[in-house]
Amino acid sequence: MHLHTTAQVLVAFSAVGLGFGLSACSPPNENPSTLKVDTATAVKGPSTTMTNIASNMPGVIDCVGTPEVAPEELSLDCTDDSDRIVDIEWSEWTEEIASGTATRQSSDSTGDVDTSEVTVELSDPASGGSGLAFSTLLVDGQTIIL
Repeated sequence: MHLHTTAQVLVAFSAVGLGFGLSACSPPNENPSTLKVDTATAVKGPSTTMTNIASNMPGVIDCVGTPEVAPEELSLDCTDDSDRIVDIEWSEWTEEIASGTATRQSSDSTGDVDTSEVTVELSDPASGGSGLAFSTLLVDGQTIIL
């Protein structure tokens, strides 16, 4: 016959009580819902680019890579960094067109940089291997090959 001390019995009951208490707790940040999702991949997270733009909107490819929605800058010459638009403020981004204003920075062979305020327009979305992307860029009405 084993004699248990009061401390041993108290420890045993505490462990059982703690186990029941933990099993009754909800996971952190749980939001009860009648909607159940089979896998976490079925739900899309928020866009990391311009707010209030659906994830199925076309983007623009800056020389190489994947389409990006509402970038802050674009290269106008993919061979070097001598002609680009920066600080783009998009006023519209739809399934057919994107438009805004920006600063164009152009440098010559001596390295002098000329800046000017310009209008920017993207259009003609096309589906490619990287996704849906605008294929035409106009800067102050002049077509720039993407």
